[in-house]
Amino acid sequence: MVDADDRIVCVSNEWEEFADQNGGWNLEPAQVTGRPMWEFIADEETKNLYRRVLAHVRSGISADMVLRCDGPARRRLVEMIVSRRPNGQVEFRTILLSAKSRPAQRLFDRRVPRTERRLPVCSWCDRVRTDKEVWLEVEEAVEAMQLTTAPALPGLAPAVCPVCAATVDFVLETSV
Repeated sequence: MVDADDRIVCVSNEWEEFADQNGGWNLEPAQVTGRPMWEFIADEETKNLYRRVLAHVRSGISADMVLRCDGPARRRLVEMIVSRRPNGQVEFRTILLSAKSRPAQRLFDRRVPRTERRLPVCSWCDRVRTDKEVWLEVEEAVEAMQLTTAPALPGLAPAVCPVCAATVDFVLETSV
């Protein structure tokens, strides 16, 4: 939950366990509460999307969106329900819809050595941009860019793909 100034005021009991399981170092509840949520969102596109969601929800209309929350060896689909609470607070609640194991994807493993090059990865669907207009699932992207045997992989740069931007726009325009 965030307050009227977008500072994190509390996280669920599952927060720390999920962070530990997914390489979320320094994300214990005591280290995130009281801090602006914007410190944890790296790119302006994603920040702008969340700002629009917050404004929409604070106007009194909840938002219900489906997004991905993958790990190197897991593909996860989650529902995020964003709703207004008293005093300008906003609650973000997620529900795991599905989780499926997959072969570990080195590109999503934070321990793998990285080059200076950055690959955009959508913050909502976890697709990787391999070209200006081409967004692929991580497995397809690694193959298309011939990264399967590279000793060091490009770094990842959070972004928002056009499909997810349009989907969030649609959700905000049609939710009542």
